[in-house]
Amino acid sequence: MATRSEAHRLLASGREADVYLRPDGLLVKRDRAGRDPEPEAELMRYLRGRGVPVPRVADVSETDLVMEYVPGPRMSQELDARPWRAGALGRELAELHRRLDDVPPPGFLGGGRGGGLVHLDLHPGNVVLGPEGAVVVDWASAACGDRRVDVAMSWLAIAVAPLRPLKRLARARFLRGFLSGADAGVRRAMPTAAAIRLARHQRDEAEVDAVRRLVADCADWSD
Repeated sequence: MATRSEAHRLLASGREADVYLRPDGLLVKRDRAGRDPEPEAELMRYLRGRGVPVPRVADVSETDLVMEYVPGPRMSQELDARPWRAGALGRELAELHRRLDDVPPPGFLGGGRGGGLVHLDLHPGNVVLGPEGAVVVDWASAACGDRRVDVAMSWLAIAVAPLRPLKRLARARFLRGFLSGADAGVRRAMPTAAAIRLARHQRDEAEVDAVRRLVADCADWSD
């Protein structure tokens, strides 16, 4: 359970984990299901050693992953506050994917075939725009797999997110920037990306329909 001092500094609560700001300025990520945080910490150390922008790991225990706090808005917050930056932010997310293209997956990382390192949840909500640039967080789902599936999963997460009508133009611009350098292989990877997304959590009918429409659109574009 969180201590009282941590509970007063709850920063975020996701589907599976809570993130606290400690009095000493470090972040604590705690999985509500009690999963061992060491594999994620090990991967973050590996990535940081290869120039991938991730928070520095300070400590890890049986329940907590302790890391540096990177000040700054999430990319999703920046997109919401400054929609005129949508295209540039989309290109920035694409550049983070390109950086992962060049990183060999470590031998300790599990997953399927494909030969690449995949984050599998790299969307604007998991990118912090820190003082020294974009930083990627939440590596709990990372594995070895097909890099094109990873890009398709980012595309899917952005495309099916529910938005107010006035925000849809910004999303379209973001996706144009994000996909400006993508090849047809990303579209062909969309059915696999969709299957992974729909299998993870219970999805409402509107999201399932949106996922299926995008898969069908990608199939039409690939023909």
